Amino acid sequence: MIMSELILSSVKEFVKREIEPLAEKIDREDYYPRELVKRMGELGYLSPLYEGLTLYDTVNIIEEIAKVSGSVALIQDAQGELVTEPIRMFGNKEQKEILDKLAKGELIGGFGLSEPCCGSDAGSIITKAERIKGSWIINGRKMWTTQGLYADIFLIVARTGDPKLKEKTLTVFLVPRNKCITTRKIEVMGNRGTGTAEVELNDCEVGEENIVGELNGGWRVVKYALLVGRIAISAIAIGLSICAIEEAIQWSKHRELFDSKLIEKQGIQWYLAKSVANLYSIKSMIREISKYPLDRLFEIEGKISALKFVSSNVAENIIDTALQIMGGLGYAKGSKVERAFRDVRLTRIGEGTDEVQLSIINKVLMRHGIDKILNE
Repeated sequence: MIMSELILSSVKEFVKREIEPLAEKIDREDYYPRELVKRMGELGYLSPLYEGLTLYDTVNIIEEIAKVSGSVALIQDAQGELVTEPIRMFGNKEQKEILDKLAKGELIGGFGLSEPCCGSDAGSIITKAERIKGSWIINGRKMWTTQGLYADIFLIVARTGDPKLKEKTLTVFLVPRNKCITTRKIEVMGNRGTGTAEVELNDCEVGEENIVGELNGGWRVVKYALLVGRIAISAIAIGLSICAIEEAIQWSKHRELFDSKLIEKQGIQWYLAKSVANLYSIKSMIREISKYPLDRLFEIEGKISALKFVSSNVAENIIDTALQIMGGLGYAKGSKVERAFRDVRLTRIGEGTDEVQLSIINKVLMRHGIDKILNE
């Protein structure tokens, strides 16, 4: 616990000194902070699990970053939890050098899962990898790849067998950027500066050593990345909502309305109190889940989906409340609430939509009963 407090203190100082001054520029100019990413890697904040920190520490780091920049927090999630972490867990000896460079921010990574055909139905992807003369040739298109515009290497999920077998014939490949890869920018309303892109692969050739995990065993790698990623997304949602409610509190303390401060109005006090009560509930959820060992995350899939569903929806509501308290100022460019309002919307989509999370929760419910979800 002492180590976590020391880490948290150093992260807060770094966030205030190096991320906060860039936050508005990142959003306004759609600016990718390449040097900041490298600096985060040098300090161990980019891939905390690789550096030997706990999932609990990782959640705290992400939350602190999200308080000042949803974009930088999403970059951390993409690089740390969606790319570096599954390689750390399932990668082979040949991938260790790449892994270290990703963790240090010397290489930028992109996670290629979603496709134009089947965003939420990952088991139906059509990107294909064929073994030809000892190599694997990959063709296909990926969508919504965070850092895709700037990635040096991609974690690509491809089909290596009969499409009718769905998840059973998926394999994950490490694919370095070269002439076989084309990327196209996707304009998004929030989390700007993250390099979101469509990625097209045309006859990309890689070797057996580029397989992460096992041949046709890619679904386990993907599932692990998504489980860790869903916890990270929940931390982003919490950080964004804390930022928004703090700005609304400061605004209401100084705003004069009908001969008194806005903060003195009972309706505003109740808005704030409800927001804090809801924040406390999702903070308690993420605190409990982030203390599970990483190798047990598969066992609590339903609980993780519940966390993501509740945290993203609660955060969206809290930020909407903060915007309402601030009125026109909250709706205007330049306020933290306005930026958080756009950024938080992704948390109900990325790493699995609300509907996917509800389906997972229901699957666990039908298979094991309500006690399994509540007491696992």
